Amino acid sequence: MNIKSIFYFLAINLIFISCKKDDDAIVIAPPTDLSEILVDDEAALQAYFSTHFYNYEDFENPAEDFDYKIVFGTISGANSDKISLLNSEGFGFKTVKVKSENVGITEGDEEIDHKLYYLVAREGIGATTTIADSTYVRYQGELLNGTIFNSYAAPIWFDLPDLVTGVIGFAQGITAFKGGGPGSVNEDGTVKIEDYGIGAIFMPSALGYYAAEQTNIPAYSPMIFKIDLLAVNQTDHDNDGIPSYLEDVDGDGRLNNDNTDSVDEEKAFVFIPNYLDPDDDGDNTPTSEEIDIVNGEVVFRDTDNDGIPDHLDPDTK
Repeated sequence: MNIKSIFYFLAINLIFISCKKDDDAIVIAPPTDLSEILVDDEAALQAYFSTHFYNYEDFENPAEDFDYKIVFGTISGANSDKISLLNSEGFGFKTVKVKSENVGITEGDEEIDHKLYYLVAREGIGATTTIADSTYVRYQGELLNGTIFNSYAAPIWFDLPDLVTGVIGFAQGITAFKGGGPGSVNEDGTVKIEDYGIGAIFMPSALGYYAAEQTNIPAYSPMIFKIDLLAVNQTDHDNDGIPSYLEDVDGDGRLNNDNTDSVDEEKAFVFIPNYLDPDDDGDNTPTSEEIDIVNGEVVFRDTDNDGIPDHLDPDTK
């Protein structure tokens, strides 16, 4: 995944309003500092990882009727000998330990790294996922105490760039998985997909909803998403011939902050990110006419050899 991302989220600007009983005055309190919540969230996630396991043995030697669902349990009683999510790697199982990536979140002028954790029970055999893709997913969202706050038993399509401005942890974490194999049509018209990616994403609250309370999700709640990634579609949102993942110009893992249009100060300037803009440099020549497609691959021209591809260079016509 190796993606460093800066997430400007609305929750930082939220306020909590309460009323005093004596005079009904409104008391406004700002959200708790991001750095303070980060410490609490990280401690809560580490405690969960050290005291919980998942059904790794089922995935290692699946029974004929195994439903390939992730199940988490507490290491106690009859399960006292289970291997925790922190320590399971190296005990003969292929991939049963949580891994992490840093995701940068801004607070004022400071960028603070937050760890996004993911568990790959089965990677999948299909297409690799990027932050720009459309994904066909089943999932269940739950809190660390096991409370389920959302669930889709039937698959749903998610356009990942949309999620980066919401639950960034989901959009970033799912890139650790691949889709399934080619689907086959059953006699009843349903489609069967096998060998898809299965796992879970664990995120601190700043990569989720942070201070914004949601239904069954209190403010500052770390979250878990169990996922089945069935299919991945590479996208070209603006149909300019360049796959959207290649329009992350600064390479930070987000598409919504990349805009290379030339700016005319005398005209109103509308921010349209490159992946949604069919004329990336604003020179009135469509991007599709400033690139070449060779054997199905995009080739970026640099006609004036200035190191800037033609489709990003308004000086090149």
